[in-house]
Formats: sequence, C-alpha cells, structure tokens
Amino acid sequence: RLTDFVLENAIRSAAAINKSGQHFEIAVNLSARMLNDRSLPGRVANYLAEFGLPANCLILELTETAAVSGSGSGIDLLVKLRDLGVKIAIDDYGTGLSTLDYLKKVPASELKIDQSFIKAMRDNRSDLIMVQSTITLAHSLGRTVVAEGVEDPGSLEQLRSMGCDQAQGFVVGRPMSFDEMRRRLSSEKRRRAA
Repeated sequence: RLTDFVLENAIRSAAAINKSGQHFEIAVNLSARMLNDRSLPGRVANYLAEFGLPANCLILELTETAAVSGSGSGIDLLVKLRDLGVKIAIDDYGTGLSTLDYLKKVPASELKIDQSFIKAMRDNRSDLIMVQSTITLAHSLGRTVVAEGVEDPGSLEQLRSMGCDQAQGFVVGRPMSFDEMRRRLSSEKRRRAA
C-alpha cells in the first residue's frame, strides 16, 4: 500500500509539472517484494492514464541486490513495465552481485552508480576505474548512467569529463518540497529563456 501511495502521488506530481510545459521525469523506488506483484504493471498503467503522465517520464528504480535476487518472473514483470514505456533503473549499482549476464537480462535503461564509488573516486584509483568502466560498459549497452551522491563541483566536473549522463546529489539540488521544486524549475526555465 505504501508503494501504491508513493507511486500515485509521484505520478500526479510529475504530471502536473509536465502539463505546465516542462519535460519532467520522476523516479520511484520499488522494493524487492514488488517484483512478485503481478498486478503492478496494470496499476502503474492506470495511474499513468488517470493523471496523463507519459510513461517515459516515470522511472522505477530497484536496487541491484533486489534485481539480482529476482526470479525469472521478476524479470518478466520488469519487461512488462518496460513495455508500457516506463524506464527501469538499477539503483546502487556496484554494491551487489551483478554479472554481465544479469546486465544483459534486466531490461534497465539506466544504471545508477552507488555513491560510495563516487565519493571515493577522487582519492582512490580503484574507485575511479570502477566509475569509468561502469560508464563505458553502460553506454556500450545503450544505457544511461546516473552518478549518486555527487556533493562537490570537482566531482561533478570529473564525471562530466568521463561522459556520465546525469548526476544526483547536493551539488545539483537538495531535497525539497513539491512547491519549492516547481518554483526552482520555473526560475530555471525563465533563466534559459533570457
């Protein structure tokens, strides 16, 4: 029920922003248990239709560990969600037990590199190599890469130079209310138009 509450409110909020003329995507975390819920794709489709959010504006995230431990039916459920047009993201990538076969099977469009690697990459060559190789591997598979926990401009610039697609963390934006976010998006839109 909690996941449904979060999904409904996230989709409603993202739809409101998109209806104001801005392209806005929203991500919702799924628990591992949700991979066994056969009715989830139908509920997601109903929320998208009810609020008028394009499916490609919804990203459903699951941790790498949850995805790896998922059964074949869990992969099938993710495929059904992807077939709706919803994006699938593997969260906390690098902390689980992924194999190359797993990356091939999971229908994810996005890998989110765990913040532990991002925070250590400027001081630890091994972490830097892990981040670089993950970006290269993900891009070669046609996936988008998001760096989690980016907290300083130097790390942001380093990720940009490595070709990382997106960053998430305090240097980009802090947690905020829905109203604060709408104001920020509106002011950024005005700034780009000026």
